[in-house]
Amino acid sequence: MKKKNNKYSKGITLIALVITIVVLIILAGVSINLVLGENGLFTRARQAAEDYQQAAINEQEMFNTLYNEIGTYVGNPPEEQAPPKPIEPQLKDYIGKERVVNNTTVYDQYNNPIVIPAGFKIAADSGTNVTEGIVIEDDDVIEGIGNGRGNQYVWIPVSNIDGKGTNKIKKGNEEIEITLGRYTFGDNGKEKLEQTAENYANETVIDQYYSELKVYRDGVANLNVGTNRTAKDLKGFIDSVGANGGYYIARYEASYGKDNKPNSKVSNNPNDTDTAPTTEGYLWNNITQIDAAKACENMYSTISSDLVNSYAYDTAIVYIQNFSNNQNYSRTNTINKNLSNTGTIKDEVCKINDMASNCHEWTTENCTRTGTREGTEESYNYTCTVRGGGCKYPDSNFSANRGSDPANAYYKQYTFRPILYIDTPAS
Repeated sequence: MKKKNNKYSKGITLIALVITIVVLIILAGVSINLVLGENGLFTRARQAAEDYQQAAINEQEMFNTLYNEIGTYVGNPPEEQAPPKPIEPQLKDYIGKERVVNNTTVYDQYNNPIVIPAGFKIAADSGTNVTEGIVIEDDDVIEGIGNGRGNQYVWIPVSNIDGKGTNKIKKGNEEIEITLGRYTFGDNGKEKLEQTAENYANETVIDQYYSELKVYRDGVANLNVGTNRTAKDLKGFIDSVGANGGYYIARYEASYGKDNKPNSKVSNNPNDTDTAPTTEGYLWNNITQIDAAKACENMYSTISSDLVNSYAYDTAIVYIQNFSNNQNYSRTNTINKNLSNTGTIKDEVCKINDMASNCHEWTTENCTRTGTREGTEESYNYTCTVRGGGCKYPDSNFSANRGSDPANAYYKQYTFRPILYIDTPAS
């Protein structure tokens, strides 16, 4: 019997084995769930890592905000307000240097593009960015006349053409949008866009009588049936501004230059006779609108020129009010009561002179106002439009002023201002 019992004491029973296996399976399941389950060890470890990364990001953001706020008090500019990395070529490297051979795009310190036309240079007294006014000068220089006599023009940057507001103009940390268009200006100087360049063909009438005609016509110098001379290529001007981001307006009121062409340079003398001047260095007043337009056309072989149109004139005022300290320039009255030499009246904003002073300026804008000659029943047409302040009525004339006269009219206080626009996009 003893020998028989020893047979069963050397192993485990089948039931015990099954129970052991079941227990092991249960323990394994619990362990796997603790490690890999929804709230398992791995999940918790991963969540802890993510929480740590987010906390680090939040801490950095709080630190940046605090740094920026402190910088506004101690003079350390926030990192996002630092000037953008300059784009080459830089405007500053062209100021007062040689004339460019081809149309050349340069950039000011805020990366605003400026196109220098072929044959022109950046004037020595130009501003260094579009806020100050960028001045170009041609090579028409005669010793002893008009203080050097090179014609000078100021770049008018435009950011919005045909309804597209791309390439906004930078003014420090601000971005300014300037739309090429025809404007009216309220008593507080605030501009109101009346017609965009996109719909130039509609010939919108503003201020009851004034429109910019889409087609070119020569003009007829007549009291009764006269017509003004219109823009030689209005669409070409608009397309050029859209392609190049701006145009040029004469820095000064025009004076008589050689070959019957206008000159725009400081210190030209007023013309006190009743006829247009024939001597270099005299302000080209006493000129009809038609003759003024003829003089402005085809001044250069490398760039288009014309008498200033209403789009160019109004947009220049908008530019001045956005980029100078005078946000009411459109309603600024003339400073002088008598004709003065150009550029001597201290009416200079963004390098542009006398738009509010000295002479009214002929434009290509058409007028439909009619009237009756005093003391007669004879009617006549005020088809020609003058703009800007004039010294004849210093208390009622201002830079955005619109006036009109017949096509054969000329007066001492009437002169004009050319514009330039690039024919092809610059390199």
